[in-house]
Amino acid sequence: MALSADISGVKLVFLGNVVGEYELEDLLHSDFSMLGKGTLGMSYKARLELEDEYTLAVKRMNVGRLSEMEFREKIEELGKMDHENLLPIRAYCCIQEKRILVYDYIHMGSLAYLLHGNGDANKTPLNWDIRCRIAYGVARGIAYIHTQGSNICHGNLRSSNVFFNSSFDVRVSEFGLAQLVPVESKLILNEGYRAPEVTGNHEVSQKSDVYSFGVLLLELLTGKAPLRAVRELEGIDLVKWVRLMFQEKPILDVFDDDLVLNYESDEEQMVQLLQLAVCCTFQNPSKRPSMAAVANRIEEICRIK
Repeated sequence: MALSADISGVKLVFLGNVVGEYELEDLLHSDFSMLGKGTLGMSYKARLELEDEYTLAVKRMNVGRLSEMEFREKIEELGKMDHENLLPIRAYCCIQEKRILVYDYIHMGSLAYLLHGNGDANKTPLNWDIRCRIAYGVARGIAYIHTQGSNICHGNLRSSNVFFNSSFDVRVSEFGLAQLVPVESKLILNEGYRAPEVTGNHEVSQKSDVYSFGVLLLELLTGKAPLRAVRELEGIDLVKWVRLMFQEKPILDVFDDDLVLNYESDEEQMVQLLQLAVCCTFQNPSKRPSMAAVANRIEEICRIK
C-alpha cells in the first residue's frame, strides 16, 4: 500500500485496551495484498514480521473534505463501542489527506464469500443452525449500535461487512463509517441493500439499517445476492423477487436449495424468518420494527440459548 506522503512524526493511534506492539512504519513496510475495493475505500491484508507475527486488515478511507479533527473525533467515538458481535477499530492515523484504519484480520472471510464464493463457485455449505446464529449475531450487533444514540447507525450493512471467527461467531465491520463522509462527496451506498428513502450517506438512519438487515436476512435464507437475484430478470432485486415469488410460487421455492433438501424439519422456522425479513424491508420506514425487536424475534424463532 504505497503512500506518496511524508510520514515523519505520524503515529498510529490505538483505541480501546489495545497496546501498540507495532508502529506505522512497520505497517507500511509489511507484506501487503489487496482484499478489495469497497464503497468507502480500499482494503488490504497486511502481514507484519516482527517478534510476533501480526496479520491485520487495513482500510484506506475516502473521506472527501472531512477535516482531520472531525475524523479523529468521530473515530474515537466509534472506538468506544464494545460488543462481541462488532469488529472493532484497533488503530487509525491521518497522513495528510489520507485516512487509515486498522482492524483484526478475520481468516474465515466474509458472509458474502461464504454464500456466493467467486461467482457462485466455492460456496460454503451453511446449515440452518449456523444461518440462525449468523442472523442473530448480526441483529445483536446492529441493535447494540442503535443503543448508542438515536442518530447512531451502521449506515452500510451488507454481507461483505459481516465476518466470522472459526466458531462462526459474527463480527460486523465498518459500522458508522458511512457517516464520516461529507454530504458533498455524494457517496452512493450499495444499491442492493439501500433503503428506498436513502439517496446518499447523509440520509442513513436506524430504520435504513433495519431495511439493510432485512435484505441480508433474505440473502441468508435464499442464498441469492441482493442484485440480480434471478439472472434472466434484469432490474429485479432480491426484495422484489421474494415478493414476486410469494404471489406465483410455493413458498419453499424461495429458499436456498441446501435448506429445502437437507433441513425440512426447520420449515416453520424458515418461513417465520422469511416473514420477519419481509417486515424489515417494508417501503415505509415507520412500519419497520426496531433492531432490538428483530433480535428478540430471531432468538424466539430459532430458540437460541
